[in-house]
Amino acid sequence: MFPHEPLYERYTLLSCAPSGPLLTAIDGTGPTWFGNFVLEGAHVPGRPASERCEASCQECYENTEELLNVRVVGHRPAADGSGLLDIVLEGHRRDSDSNRGGTIAPAVSGYRLLAWSTANGSSEETPAGGCRDIAGLFRERPDSWPPGPPLALLGCRPGLSGSFEAELAHVRVDGTAHAMGWGQRVFGSVVATRPSTLGEDLVDVMVDARIPEPLAANDRPLWDMWRAGGPTEPNLWAKLNRSDRYLWVRAAAVHRNHAPDKPADTAYHLDGRYVTDFDAFSCAIGEALNGPGGWFGGDLFWLHENAATGGGGAAPGFRLIWHNSEVARTHLVSGYDRKSWLPAVTFDDLARHLTEDGVQLELR
Repeated sequence: MFPHEPLYERYTLLSCAPSGPLLTAIDGTGPTWFGNFVLEGAHVPGRPASERCEASCQECYENTEELLNVRVVGHRPAADGSGLLDIVLEGHRRDSDSNRGGTIAPAVSGYRLLAWSTANGSSEETPAGGCRDIAGLFRERPDSWPPGPPLALLGCRPGLSGSFEAELAHVRVDGTAHAMGWGQRVFGSVVATRPSTLGEDLVDVMVDARIPEPLAANDRPLWDMWRAGGPTEPNLWAKLNRSDRYLWVRAAAVHRNHAPDKPADTAYHLDGRYVTDFDAFSCAIGEALNGPGGWFGGDLFWLHENAATGGGGAAPGFRLIWHNSEVARTHLVSGYDRKSWLPAVTFDDLARHLTEDGVQLELR
């Protein structure tokens, strides 16, 4: 299973002086929905809340909260008689460690408000005013992952005891091991052992640890396929929905082949028939450059790193022939992506990023 969908919450900006998109949402001249909303705590004594610190201010970073998919649902005169407004928002908090995971209000004198304009695909911050305080934000929330049973390590060689730290890896039948990443590290202590059904000389080890980020149930058939050797033909991901395509990209990243980059003058053919979302593009370009189940990045950061600096299987400056590109042009359009909680990555974004990173892009 996945973490539960974020709960939409209500927050009240107290004694607020709105400006920009927040003001137009209230007076009816603009939309009530404006994507993401950033609250920067004014932490320097004597400095007006409207004045921002330098961009590298660590305390600003630690005090900042981001609200996602926000819309204005009401407003009223501020209860303190200041002539300002109390403004009610609906959205949800981006999961982060700031302010003890959003449970403890920071010691600040007020908040600067910034809205992300996402209707046209932009991610620029626009000043939206300031407020004295915010109600409904700082509180305990359910864990993203419900607590599961204690971890059992099956088919181990005897000898593991006491406290331990382990980095889990996925091992294919050919013996190659693929580290699963920080989210699958285990810290704990052995609590019991028993003979294993997987071999006469093996034991199952019960520990008091839990996986911080368990894999989704839909991951199992993908990982079983990679364990058996990996996909043997392209476009097996095409029948999956977008959430499962994301899992495909993640599995491809873990099991990637770290072979040397092929020469820069190599031409690759991207099958664009099924590129109807960003994760589909990640699947398709991974396979175009590295064969069935190949990986060439799952976000714009890694797409840039691999295309511009190499290391993803193709030396920079390669030629990419994108067949049936009109499919992506039709589907990857501007808007708000409720999977990434960011402006949607468009076809034009991808074409621009690839070209700027030196890819010889040919659209067909």
